[in-house]
Amino acid sequence: MRILFAVHQFFPEHYAGTEVLTLGLAKELKARGHEPFVLAAKRSFPVHDIRPGEVEDYEFEGIPVRRVGRPTEGISRPYRLDYENASIARRAREYAEEVSPDIVHAMHLQGLSASVVPALKGMGLPVVYTATDFWAVCPVVDLMRHDGVMCLGPELSHCVRCIASRQPNSRIKAALDRMPVPAIKAAAALSGTPLARFVPPLRQIREIGDRPESIREKLKLLDRVIAPTRLTRDLLLANGVGAGKMKVSHYGIDTSGIEGLPKNRHVPPPLRVGFIGTLGPHKGCDLLIRAFKNLPPGVEATLKIHGNLQRFESFVTELRRLAKDDGRIEFAGTFPPHEIGRVLSETDTLVVPSRWYENTPLVVLSALAAGTPVVATDLGGLSEVVRHGENGLLFGLEDVDGLARQLTRLATEDGLLEKLRDGIGPVKTVAENARELEDLYASLIKERSGVG
Repeated sequence: MRILFAVHQFFPEHYAGTEVLTLGLAKELKARGHEPFVLAAKRSFPVHDIRPGEVEDYEFEGIPVRRVGRPTEGISRPYRLDYENASIARRAREYAEEVSPDIVHAMHLQGLSASVVPALKGMGLPVVYTATDFWAVCPVVDLMRHDGVMCLGPELSHCVRCIASRQPNSRIKAALDRMPVPAIKAAAALSGTPLARFVPPLRQIREIGDRPESIREKLKLLDRVIAPTRLTRDLLLANGVGAGKMKVSHYGIDTSGIEGLPKNRHVPPPLRVGFIGTLGPHKGCDLLIRAFKNLPPGVEATLKIHGNLQRFESFVTELRRLAKDDGRIEFAGTFPPHEIGRVLSETDTLVVPSRWYENTPLVVLSALAAGTPVVATDLGGLSEVVRHGENGLLFGLEDVDGLARQLTRLATEDGLLEKLRDGIGPVKTVAENARELEDLYASLIKERSGVG
C-alpha cells in the first residue's frame, strides 16, 4: 500500500508527540513493505525560509516529505485560513496526484486546514483521521480556557478571548482584557450581521464563530476517526465529529530505545523524580517545582527536568526563579529520542502535572514500557492509562499539596515504588499499532473498490 500521512508540522524542526507518532508509524509501515509519504505544513516567511503556498521536498530517515508554507502569521491574517485554505488544499491534491496513495491518514490538520479532507476525498481516496489533540473542536487545541477552566467545546465569546490569550503581549489581548464580558458578547452578536463586512475585527470574530460548523461539515467526509482515549471520543462526539465512524485505539510506541535495558530497581533515598516534556504553562512543570520544594524536611529527593529551554523562554525564566538555588533541581535540556530508555532508567518516577486534557502523551507510555511508575494529574486521557495505586499515582488538577503528598509517599512508604513497578503491564508497540492500521487501511481500500 501507498500511504499518505498528513500532519501539521514535521521533523527536523518539530519533534513533539504527533510528529514522533507519525514518523514511527511511517517507518514501521515501510519496514513492513509499504510506501509511506508525508505531507506537512510549515510556518512561513519571515518565521522560516518558505513562503505561503510554497513547497519543499526532502527525505527524513528514509521517508519522503513535502512541506507547504502556511499563511503568514499575524492578527491581520483572515482567521478563516485556520480551517479553510483552498491554496493548501490544492497543494495537497497535487502531491496526492504525484505519489498516487491508496489511502490518506491525517494525523493533524492544523496549518493544513480541514479543506484538505474534501480535496483528497474528491479524488476517491479513503481518508482516516487520528485526533491526536482537540484541534477539531477547539481553536487553541487544548480545551483550556483563557480563565483556566477546562472547556467542553466552543462558545464564541470565550473562543475570542482564548485565541487572544495565546498572544500575551498583543494589543488585541490588552483590549479584550479591558472589555467587559457583555461587550464581548455584543461584538459576537454583531459579527453575524452585515456590518461585519465593513469592520475587520467583527469579520475576524465571525470567522471564529464559523469555525465549528465548517470543520464538522468537512470531517463528515472522513471514512474513519481514531480516538486514542475514551475522553477524546466523547468530546469529539459531543461536538458533532465522528458519529458512526469512531474507533478508540491507544497509541503504539517505538520501544527499541527501551528494550534490553535492565529494569530500574533503585530504592530511595534519594527519590529520583523526572519531568520530560514541553516547558510551557499547559504542561504544569511549575506545579511540580512548587510541590518538590514543599516536600517535608528529611525527604531525600532529586528533580531532573528535561525539555527545550528556549521555546517558552519567559516561562522557563519563571521556572528557574521558582527553583532558585535548590541544588536538588537540575534543568537538563533535551536529549535525542533514542536515549529515552537511558533517561528513564535513571528516573524512579515520571511526573506529568498537566493542566489540560492530555491525549495520552507518548512519554507516559514510554515510562511505563521502561517500568517507571507515573505520577499524573487526575484528568481525562491520563487517568485512563495511569491507574492510581496500580502502576502510578494521581493527584487533583492544580493540587500542589496533593502532588507533594504522592511524592512523599513514594520516597517514604516501604514497598510502594516496587508495588507500582510490578503493577505495570505491557504497553502497545508501534508494530502492533501498524498491524491494526494495515487491517483498517485494507478494509477501507476494499470498500472503495467495491470488492467484497
